[in-house]
Amino acid sequence: MPIRFVDRFEGSAAVSSSTSRSTLEDSECCGWSATQPRPSPVLAINRIGKHWTLEIGPWLFAAVLLACSASPSPAHDSPEHVIEMLTARMEVTGLRPDLLWRRATEHRVLANLPAAAVDLERALRIKRDYFPALIDLSRVQLAQGKRRRALATMDRAMSFVTDEPGRAPLRMIRAEIHEDAGHYEKALAECDLALRHASGTELDWYLTRSQLQCRLGKFNEAVAGLTQGFELTGSAVLEVEAIDALIDAGRFAEAIVKIEPVLADTRWQSSWLIRRARVSLGRGDISHAHRDLATAIVEINQRFNPAHPDATLLADRGFAQALLGDIEPARHDLKAARQSGADAATLRRLELAVAVSR
Repeated sequence: MPIRFVDRFEGSAAVSSSTSRSTLEDSECCGWSATQPRPSPVLAINRIGKHWTLEIGPWLFAAVLLACSASPSPAHDSPEHVIEMLTARMEVTGLRPDLLWRRATEHRVLANLPAAAVDLERALRIKRDYFPALIDLSRVQLAQGKRRRALATMDRAMSFVTDEPGRAPLRMIRAEIHEDAGHYEKALAECDLALRHASGTELDWYLTRSQLQCRLGKFNEAVAGLTQGFELTGSAVLEVEAIDALIDAGRFAEAIVKIEPVLADTRWQSSWLIRRARVSLGRGDISHAHRDLATAIVEINQRFNPAHPDATLLADRGFAQALLGDIEPARHDLKAARQSGADAATLRRLELAVAVSR
């Protein structure tokens, strides 16, 4: 017996605000959303010519999907399954920018960038100012190496925003594109403009700017920016980065005053031993630096689990080995850290130390 989906809504009850995100997303694929009336269950068996048809209303269809989600099927939440659901939904409703954008997101998870770009461009043909699609299309274009197109997409997005606070997140994406192209001054200028109008809570923006400043040798500016970010947010991440920037700037006396109290109070000391070793190297105290680096490596080896490699521990061990002059083990850890998902910020100093040794 053929099954026909009937897009029929009855009643006026709204979706409860306590509805879970996954439930709500599934429900949107089934013909209703939090902004639409809740459909009542509809189940009817009709005869069309010589054939009988089972008609299922959207609320019952949603219930069936949710019931299926309770089964142990591992494929339910897979990107492929979500793509199938979204495609089926659009066969009923027609192409919608929000559903195209969501399908593009799943294509990106599968690393199918061409398919993601097609869906995002379709979404923008339907709604030219649909921001989620504009932002993700720019990122997809950047991942494809199409930097000019990515910048043009961001320019298009910025044309729909007139106030600078609203433009700030878009400027950070422009900074990412410029950085990928090696245009660090342009990237830094975008970061400065964005942070000038930031709310003060954007930790990643401060980190991105400091990394660009350090690349350009503007270490004192990096210290000032990170310190300002720490004072505004209280973020321990920014405080630690500010200490690293002090060492980069050669301000060893200021750095050691902040390092020693942490070493006296923390259980795991390896990252702080490496910082103290960098101060010692800067002051010419090679023997003290080597002792700290050797101790740090011993601790990291004790903590390290080869079955579940930690990218941060790999990066720290590689950095310590590079500072000791053991370049081949450092290169090995750098490669392993990349394979374990370490980001550019985590690897920056290790990459520099390995590059300098060549």
